[in-house]
Amino acid sequence: MEMKYRGIFGSPQEPLFNDEKHGVPPDILKEWLVNLDRKNTICAEKSNGFFYRSDAITFIFNTCAKLEVPIKVKYYAVELFERFMTKHVQDLYNHMKTTSSQTKQKDWNEVLDRVQNQLLLRLVSCCQIASKITSHYKVISAKKARYFLRDLGLKYSSTSILQSELRVLKTLDFNVMETTPLVYMETILEILGYNDPCLSVKSYHAVALKVLDVVYLKNTQVYRELFLVIAKQTTPSISDRAAFIHVKCDKLFLAISVLTAAVYIIDQPMTDKVIDHLNKITNRPCDDILDFATVIVQCVIEGSANND
Repeated sequence: MEMKYRGIFGSPQEPLFNDEKHGVPPDILKEWLVNLDRKNTICAEKSNGFFYRSDAITFIFNTCAKLEVPIKVKYYAVELFERFMTKHVQDLYNHMKTTSSQTKQKDWNEVLDRVQNQLLLRLVSCCQIASKITSHYKVISAKKARYFLRDLGLKYSSTSILQSELRVLKTLDFNVMETTPLVYMETILEILGYNDPCLSVKSYHAVALKVLDVVYLKNTQVYRELFLVIAKQTTPSISDRAAFIHVKCDKLFLAISVLTAAVYIIDQPMTDKVIDHLNKITNRPCDDILDFATVIVQCVIEGSANND
């Protein structure tokens, strides 16, 4: 009975790529990717990526691991936190500019201190919302969040936790549906599997998840190295830095580069072939994909060496 129950209701450990009975037809996949690419372009133009900070990402990842939520939750939470903090700080700053206070700088510093003191609570709120987006039974309730924060030495009431969650939702105008790099990555893998059945997409997926985590956790280092590769000079101009913001916020570019790095790690002879496929699927230049994937592989190798 238990095995039957799991077979009906249990979630698979990994996506069922190219499932013959229930897989998405190629024409719908193509349309889906076009829509994802359009959304990716809009998001990259709006975001500045300032709050993709390694310390915040590490906290989110550790929180999600501790509370045993599905893998996708942590990626949703990171994207929610980045969007929330960008809008939250901008709203506070705009409000401060409209006040008639004679001590605006002092008042602004106090506001920033208050924001800093609330950071961990806001991070947990983003994890809560992300857990609900996934429609999973292991949602992070206010009670779970309160116990988790208490273990960190932070005492918040359930009411305060609910108010924080509502603050995040209101700041984002309740627009919390996010398209994470994982969504792009799994969509591309599904297309790769259709285009070339010889590719081991399930194996690529398993390794790509680990590589994606490395990129998130080493976000600052990864994009600093990529910036130097793209700028091709030791003293990049201000315009170079401004243009790079869009690269940093390009989730599709990140997804295909992570996939390329994963293929290189476990199936090196297929790397050029996969890059060619990715170029045809996304119209991203092969050299750009290779450059980013090389930076990612180097960071993975450095991380492995440091752990030994």
